[in-house]
Amino acid sequence: MEANTRSRHVLRKSYACDECKRRKIRCSGDEKCTNCVRDVKLCRYSSPSFQLSKLQRRLQECERLIKDMEKAWTTYLPSVDLHEALQTVRNQEDSNPAVQRRVKQPHNDMSHSTEQPPTSVAEHSNAEDYEFDESQEFDNSTDGMGFLTIDPHKAGYTGPQSGIAALKFLQSLPLYIPLSSFNPASSLDDDDLADSGLPRKRGEISRYLDDYFAFYHPAYPILHEGTFRARVSGALAKPHDGSWPLLYYTVLAIGAFVGDSNGTKADIVFFKEARKHLSMDVLEKGSLSYVQAIVLMANYLQKRNKPNAAFILIGIGFSMALAIGLHREFGNPSTSPFTMEVRRRVWWTLFIFVSGVQLTLGRPAVSLVGVNVRLPANVDDHDLAVDMDELPESQTGPTITSSLIAQVKLAKIANAIQVELLTHHLPTADKAKYLEQRISAWYDELPPHFNLDVYLELRFDIPRRVLLWRSYHLRIVINRPFLFQNITSKSELATSTGPVASCLTAADMCVTSICVFLESTDNRRRGLTWYATCWLLTASFVQATCYVYEPTHALAASWKHRIQRAVDCLGSLGSSHDMALRARDVLQKVLEHGHELTSPGNVGPFSPTHIPPAFRPFWTPFGWNESQANCNPLTIGAGSNYPRYPQGPFGAEFLDVAGGMMIQNLFNSSEERAENPSWTPG
Repeated sequence: MEANTRSRHVLRKSYACDECKRRKIRCSGDEKCTNCVRDVKLCRYSSPSFQLSKLQRRLQECERLIKDMEKAWTTYLPSVDLHEALQTVRNQEDSNPAVQRRVKQPHNDMSHSTEQPPTSVAEHSNAEDYEFDESQEFDNSTDGMGFLTIDPHKAGYTGPQSGIAALKFLQSLPLYIPLSSFNPASSLDDDDLADSGLPRKRGEISRYLDDYFAFYHPAYPILHEGTFRARVSGALAKPHDGSWPLLYYTVLAIGAFVGDSNGTKADIVFFKEARKHLSMDVLEKGSLSYVQAIVLMANYLQKRNKPNAAFILIGIGFSMALAIGLHREFGNPSTSPFTMEVRRRVWWTLFIFVSGVQLTLGRPAVSLVGVNVRLPANVDDHDLAVDMDELPESQTGPTITSSLIAQVKLAKIANAIQVELLTHHLPTADKAKYLEQRISAWYDELPPHFNLDVYLELRFDIPRRVLLWRSYHLRIVINRPFLFQNITSKSELATSTGPVASCLTAADMCVTSICVFLESTDNRRRGLTWYATCWLLTASFVQATCYVYEPTHALAASWKHRIQRAVDCLGSLGSSHDMALRARDVLQKVLEHGHELTSPGNVGPFSPTHIPPAFRPFWTPFGWNESQANCNPLTIGAGSNYPRYPQGPFGAEFLDVAGGMMIQNLFNSSEERAENPSWTPG
């Protein structure tokens, strides 16, 4: 304040505004001096010294503003690195000069600053097509992995990263042959579905609890084992808010599901019992126990092929978690270290579930704005006690929270990838490289026991492997749009360097890692097979796409070998997971199709001489070149010699289209193909 007064005093002695000089009166020296304001005159300074002083004042104001912004960023966005965010913005501006020349639009309180992507060609024109009904029993017409849904209509909205988008895109094409109804036999299709009543033997209940804490808890430690078991036995009082039956039976359902190796339906009866306690009354309450129960049921529903029900339920859990402040760190002495640590576990388990289902279904990523709760400590359940005064030091070896801590860090990268792909569909090469480098940095920073050469007991080994498979999946997702671009331009696959090579490398590593492990163990519990099927399918579809596109490529034999290996492994998973058999049949059809294409007398599947004229435009690389004219699908058949499709972000859905083609070839009858020879690309 004293400095400002001195500065103003100096200004008054140094110069006056032009108007005061003309009138030869004393000037206050302000930016708009007192005389000019009083007399409504234009106050202007032509003195160079004043202009310099004005710039100095603005510089000081800008420096103060920067400091305040950095302080606010640290307070309200603690999970986002400021310098990293600035570098990302600069990279985007450098790669897209048009952004710098964008005309500033009038501010609208209802608008959002986030760049909106164009409508995808895989999206329905009728909004009602996104309505869904998952109220039927577990009928296998949809799948929680978002890849092999039979009828893409009425399956809910799915973005370009989901497998369901494949079928939506295929059905948007004028020449698309609708998929035949296909519902594979399932152990859940019997008439006596889970009507036998709840198990009454204590041994069965105990086994399902043991399976939950052995095969599920080490990956998702949303509960404290000692506390939960004490409540089951009656040593500790159960929650009085009505949440206990919902939580208890959901835990039993998950335990029965993940520990089963024969595809039984023992879990269904517990789910039905838990569902009885899920009513509208839940929305009028909020507690840690309710959040645990709702989040666990949502994850169970996804694994039981009700992805939209799971998405909605986990949204309720997320909202309830925010409502009870799970996202905030509390240091009040009245909040015990034990309670705060359990809250951290619940929040971050919820976060990775929300992030995972949003990526799987291609829906906008969850935000961490305003979240300041710390990651849980790397300690085991038995290291925590209700009456402890402070948390023990984190361990360096594997504990019940090791996988969760690593998953949270990877999920934050997954969110960045999801935002990039939903915003731009095709990222810049530099952005994709940067995101893949973040995955590599995450891997390098993992504790030594995440190295597969280090022996771990089974309960820690499975979460470790699933986590690494998940990292391969993210590398595939961020790089595969470049593979699609390569294919849509009908270019030779660039498999030596660049994003396409990275995509294939990640797919090869994923397939090899999963198959090597499955070939070395007879473990076929669903807690493992669900994830193995999901990531094996994702990786194999990349190789299958390349194999169908270039069956004579130098790497085609390697692709074929890995696809065959994946087929064999998926077949071995079928006893406990029906979707594995469906995926196996699709990949097997790819192998047969590739064999036909490489037989003598056949040429490459996408060469101009092989594609029927009516099908060739399907492979035209539209959507990548702005100079191309927009195509009007309404003109099809009105004097045009071949169908034309509207421009759009085609590349982001190409892998899904390839998957849809495989399913189409598998499920269409030979009679349909014979009647419509020009509709089949080979």
